[in-house]
Amino acid sequence: MPVPQVNVTLLLQELQQAQNPVASDEVRSLQFMLAFTSGRYSPFDRALKSSDGVDGLFGPKTDERVRQFQDDAGLKADGIVGTNTWTALLERWTSFQTA
Repeated sequence: MPVPQVNVTLLLQELQQAQNPVASDEVRSLQFMLAFTSGRYSPFDRALKSSDGVDGLFGPKTDERVRQFQDDAGLKADGIVGTNTWTALLERWTSFQTA
């Protein structure tokens, strides 16, 4: 039986490093997706640790990981998580979920 196709429209917030970051669920989701898709974390191997960098704050460590992801994905490595970065990250995330 073929897998049904689903079209989803997401309202994604543009994210970037702030002078005084405030924790948010959007940044926490971004951080988890970056950690998981980079191979640095597997929920099958162990519980999430604070050292994995998932704290909800878009600081220097998250900026570095975003830029690395952008570079690996062939995007402009500017540290801004806009439409192109979200799209590439979600495509990579989906490939992990369906593999």
